[in-house]
Amino acid sequence: MDDFLPKECDIVMEGGVTSGVVYPAFVARLARRFTLRSIGGTSVGAVAAIAAAAAQFKRNRVRKTGQGSDDGFDLLARLPGSLQEPVGAHTRLFSLFQPCRALRPHFRVIGAALNETNKAQAAGYLWLAMLWNFPLGAVVGAGLWFAGFLVSSSLLGGHWPRLPVVGVASVLWFGLCMAVGALGGALLQATWSAWHGLRANRCGICSGMGTGGSGHPALTEWLHALVQDIAGLPLDAPLTFGHLRKSEPPIELALMTTGLSELRAHRLPHSSRDLVFRASEMEALFPSDVVEWMKAHARHTGHRPATTALMKTMNASGEDYFFMPDPDDLPVVVAARMSLSFPVLLQAVPLYRLRVLPADGEQVELMRVWFSDGGLTSNFPIHFFDAILPTRPTFGVTLQGDLDKTKLAPDNPMAGRVSLPTNNNAGVTAAYVAVDETDGRPSLPRFAGAVLRTIRTWRDEALKRTPGYRDRVVLIRHTKQEGGLNLNMKPDDIATMSQSGDEAARQVIERFLHPDREHNGWLNHRWVRMRSTAAVLQETFAPLAEAWHDARLAPSYAALWMAQGADALPAYRLSNANRTAGFALWQSIVALPQQMAPAELSAHAPQPQPELAIAPRLA
Repeated sequence: MDDFLPKECDIVMEGGVTSGVVYPAFVARLARRFTLRSIGGTSVGAVAAIAAAAAQFKRNRVRKTGQGSDDGFDLLARLPGSLQEPVGAHTRLFSLFQPCRALRPHFRVIGAALNETNKAQAAGYLWLAMLWNFPLGAVVGAGLWFAGFLVSSSLLGGHWPRLPVVGVASVLWFGLCMAVGALGGALLQATWSAWHGLRANRCGICSGMGTGGSGHPALTEWLHALVQDIAGLPLDAPLTFGHLRKSEPPIELALMTTGLSELRAHRLPHSSRDLVFRASEMEALFPSDVVEWMKAHARHTGHRPATTALMKTMNASGEDYFFMPDPDDLPVVVAARMSLSFPVLLQAVPLYRLRVLPADGEQVELMRVWFSDGGLTSNFPIHFFDAILPTRPTFGVTLQGDLDKTKLAPDNPMAGRVSLPTNNNAGVTAAYVAVDETDGRPSLPRFAGAVLRTIRTWRDEALKRTPGYRDRVVLIRHTKQEGGLNLNMKPDDIATMSQSGDEAARQVIERFLHPDREHNGWLNHRWVRMRSTAAVLQETFAPLAEAWHDARLAPSYAALWMAQGADALPAYRLSNANRTAGFALWQSIVALPQQMAPAELSAHAPQPQPELAIAPRLA
C-alpha cells in the first residue's frame, strides 16, 4: 500500500538573478508526480513561481474541460533551450536585459568582464571598456595629466628627472601614467553620469521594457508573453491571482518584495486598500496590456471621503492615479516584477501609499513607496506555506555559487552540484563565508560582503538548519561563472544548470515518494515536525497558564476577557456567543500544562529547536 505517498506539494524558490535557469527543469519534472498547490519565491524565484503557477493553471483547466493535451509544463521544460538560442552576438538570456539610453555605456562596461575567470584579464577588459565607453573623461583625464607634466617640467627648468632606466622604460612609464590619468577621468565621467542616470531611471539600468529598437523583447515583455502562453490566455487578459485561486484545485501564489520607503518586507499579493499606482509610471515598466488591465480593474469602492477627495485633486489635470486592483485582479507579472527589482540592474517599482496624517485623522496624503528586490528582506521565504502540522510537503530550492568544477567526480558531476538531506543528521551544518585572507587577516571587502549577506539572509539561513525544514530543502551549487550576475552565460553553462534543476527534482521525488516507509522522506518529515511541534507547544502553553492564573494582575485575564476589555478600552468587542466560546478556548489552553505534567517533550527533541512566536503578517 502506498497511501502514505503525497500527491500534492508546495514549492518555494530562492532568488539568484540568472541562477533561475535551474527552475524550469526542476518544476517540470516535479510536476510529473505532484500537483502544485502553493508556489512561492523571491526575485528570479518569483519569475519561476509565476511560470509554474501558469502551467498548473493550464493543467487544471485541461483536466476539467478535457480539451487540449499540452498542460503548460511542456513549454516550461523547453524554456532553458530557448534561453540558449543565439540573439546577435549573445544568447536570448542576455538579450532580456536591455539598458536605458543614459546607462548603456555603464552596462557595456559591466558586460565586458562577464564570465571572465582570469582576474587579470577581467581587469584589463574593464580598463579598456571604461576608456572606450567614456572617451570624454578619458581624454580630459589624460590631458590634465599631460598638462601637469608640462608644468612640472617647466618649473624644473625644462628637464624632467631622469628615471634609473632610460629609453624604452621611460616611454613605457610615461604611457602608463597617461593611461592611469585617462582611466581616472573615465571613472569620474562614469560616476557622474551614473549618478544622474540612475536618479532619472528609477535607480536601475534596465526597466524590463525594450529600448533602442533591438527587435527582441526585454525581460518584462518576454515574461508577460511567456506566462500568457503557458497559461493559454491572450495577452490582453493577464493571468491574475484570482485566476489561480479559482482554479480547481486552487493554486496559492505568494511572492516577496521589499518596500524600501517603509523599511519592511511585503508579501504579494497585497491586502492593502490604500495603495495607488500612477499609469504613466507603470507604462514605462509594464506592457500596455497589463497597464490597461490594471486601470480597468482599479478599486473604486470602500474609501473614506478624504481619500476620494485627494484622488480627485491629484487627477484634476487628467486621470493618472488609480487605486491598485483587488488581490484577485492583480496580474501575477506585476507582482513578479516587483519582487525581481534587483538593485541597480533592474529599476525599482514606484507605488503610492495613502497615509493618514497623525495630527488629523481625517486628512490624508499620498506618499511614494519604492519597491525593490524581495531578496533584500527574505531571499528564501521557506516559511511561506508552513502549517504547524503539514498536510503536504513544501519543497525548497536554494542556490549556492561556490562550486569548484575540478572537484567534481568525472563519472557523476551532478553528485557535487545537487544535494538533498537523506537522513536527520544531514543539512545541519551552518553556512560559511570565508572572510580571512591567506595571511589570516580579514579581507575588508569580504567582511563587508558578509555583513550585508548576514543582514539579508540570517532568518533564511536559520530556517535551513531547523529540523522539519532542512530535510526538504535541496541545494543546487554552481560555479562563479554560472548563474548570479553572469548575464552572458554560455549555452553549455545554461544547459548544465538546467540539468542540475532536473537532478534536484529527481532526488526530491526519489526521497519523498520512496515506496519503503522506513526510507520515505514524507513520513520522516511529518514525524520530525510533529515531534518538534509538541515540544514547542508545551513550552509555549506553560507561560500562558502562568499569566492566566497570575494573582498579581488586576483584573485577571479571565475577568478582562469576560468583561470584553471594558476595564481597558472598549475596542475589538465580541458578541456574547464569541465571548463564551473564546473563554472556553482559553480554559482549555491554560489547562494543558497541568494535563501534560510531568512530561518533558523537549527532552531529546530535534535540534536546533524552533520556537513559536507572534510575528506581523506581511502585507
